[in-house]
Amino acid sequence: MQHSIPRTRSVRRVSAAALIVLAACGGGDAAEETQAARVEEVDQTTSPTATERELASFQAPRDSVLTPQQVQAFLRVTLLQYDLIRTESRQYHERATQMAQRAEKGGDGLVAGLRNAVDAGGLVVGFTDLVGGSYVRAARSQGQNPAEMEWVRERMGEVAGFLAMRPMLEASVTSAQAIRQQAEQYRGQPGFDDATVDEMLKNAEESERQAREQLRGGTGAVARNLEVLHRARPNVTDHMWTAVAFASGGLLGLTGLSDPDDTTAQRQLNEWRQVYTDALANRVTAGMEADKKPGEARPQLGAAAPAN
Repeated sequence: MQHSIPRTRSVRRVSAAALIVLAACGGGDAAEETQAARVEEVDQTTSPTATERELASFQAPRDSVLTPQQVQAFLRVTLLQYDLIRTESRQYHERATQMAQRAEKGGDGLVAGLRNAVDAGGLVVGFTDLVGGSYVRAARSQGQNPAEMEWVRERMGEVAGFLAMRPMLEASVTSAQAIRQQAEQYRGQPGFDDATVDEMLKNAEESERQAREQLRGGTGAVARNLEVLHRARPNVTDHMWTAVAFASGGLLGLTGLSDPDDTTAQRQLNEWRQVYTDALANRVTAGMEADKKPGEARPQLGAAAPAN
């Protein structure tokens, strides 16, 4: 169940380039989907954490299973958070540059040093507030309860962790099967008594059992939430879900504050941003196809999108 809160008013204006271009799930009107997803609508004077009222108005479901509506809201809020951090990053780079230039010019070392110390303190406070509160404030601007959205983000993080571990778990199953076959070949050979072979088989079976249990999603909620994602956005690959969920968990604070004038860094950010917009549009991001190996999956900006 969604818990809406009153829409906050804009407190600052940004360029039209900061508007988020989203696409509606299922082929809806993209313009309608993007009307609420604007950086200029985020009120950054509000609390960077969920308020007591917001916390009290959301009760997490006992089964810990997401809804398709929550998945949709998560994608929109996270993408808005992404754009918010990128938009605001320029002022921090400009302030850091001014501090560096002031230090290089020298002059009154004591005065310059004190001024830089004060500016540095403000820079850290502002950075912490921006990164720490960006997700919460983005949620409010979308009419979502931050407490609910934080719960959703935690569930998405669990799914991403499972997807990241899955290749290693599958490798463990394959390795255990190979060890079991090898152990049987050792039976009867010099230096391998039945007790040694039986121990090898026992260890291999236990290793495979544990890996298969984790592949099923542990307690089951993770597996069910992965099913929800697949139903909500059937064309979005697991590579894309992993990228989206991991980024929202904190990587945005690092990557989003890349130097705005660093063309390489900005190109990479644009590539990863494409994953968000493609997920909302229920399409595969070029370079993130399902048949890509985990280490090879990376968005390719400008490449032809694969047919769904």
